[in-house]
Amino acid sequence: MKKTIFIFLVVLILEVGGCIQNPSPTPTSSPKPIVEKDFTLPDIQGNPFTLSDHLGEPILLCFFMADCPACQNEVPHLNAIQKKYQQSQQLLVIGIGIRSGIPEFIQTYRVEYLVLRDDEQETVSDLYGVSSVPHNVFINRQGQIVRQIAKSLTTTELENYVKEIL
Repeated sequence: MKKTIFIFLVVLILEVGGCIQNPSPTPTSSPKPIVEKDFTLPDIQGNPFTLSDHLGEPILLCFFMADCPACQNEVPHLNAIQKKYQQSQQLLVIGIGIRSGIPEFIQTYRVEYLVLRDDEQETVSDLYGVSSVPHNVFINRQGQIVRQIAKSLTTTELENYVKEIL
């Protein structure tokens, strides 16, 4: 009889325990947006620039090398995009120079957008998977990479891709 009562109590406890719902989880706030691939690099004057400081702005990164003819040809198109969005501050255009000759490139090709220098180990280029230049990266306001294109782009092509991140 004692065994029957014990089994009955165990079954009752298991049944009741199975009916009690766990309290609802406490709602948590949405995770704060972060830049998918953040970095800090110096501009040509040596001032540090951190990408995540510009979260909330659409960003166009263009990796280039000074001796690259396609990179040289792309500068007027990037300048045109920079001019178009400069007044409204709706887009940040950033060139990232790889290796040497960056100041001369800026002067010779009259670059009108911000230019940063990748370090000697090409850390940021590696972070973004740059294997050829020019290499354009389009980042939306939430810090997510929307598109990467490894070729020189015209003003019209740049404009079409920029519309995706505005």
